[in-house]
Amino acid sequence: EAAKEFGFEQDLIKILASNPESYLLTKLIARLFKGRDISQILATADKIPLVPDTIETMRELKNRGYIVGIISDSYDAVAHHLKTKIGADFAITNELEFSNSIATGEVKVPSYFVRTENSKCNHGYCKSNVMINVAEKYKIPLGNIIAVGDSENDICMVRLAGIGIAFCSDNHILNSVADYQITDRSFKKILDFAS
Repeated sequence: EAAKEFGFEQDLIKILASNPESYLLTKLIARLFKGRDISQILATADKIPLVPDTIETMRELKNRGYIVGIISDSYDAVAHHLKTKIGADFAITNELEFSNSIATGEVKVPSYFVRTENSKCNHGYCKSNVMINVAEKYKIPLGNIIAVGDSENDICMVRLAGIGIAFCSDNHILNSVADYQITDRSFKKILDFAS
């Protein structure tokens, strides 16, 4: 959506087509935001409709005692905005740098994403590493975590969680490693798996 809104679709396609490594992609895509005001970025994010039952589902999960969070390889400004909007407990993402509310084109990647001796996969940069850190922080066994993802970058996280859910995904590998697939745009079905 940002690529369309800010006119860098072709640049984004070139970056995605020529760089398979997640860390490098994160750095190169951040450069495309250079000079953009944070209010422009958040206004663009607000144009993307939420899954209709997101807020109600998050509220019910929290009522059942779940800690709800966002792990994203996107940017913190948008993720924290979304966290507030849906009532999540945390958001862990890459930090798009701003100076006087203007994006510098630089990004900081939190060490949570980086492979350590506790990692369960061989990727140097992976959302599953964040999930492991979150599990340690909140003292939750991985077997008690529900991870929901929709893309290739979610495969390890969904595979390692106690319950892994592929949400409206066209990624065949993610769909095959997930315990469950949700194919309609509704988070409500997560409640069926959350006791």
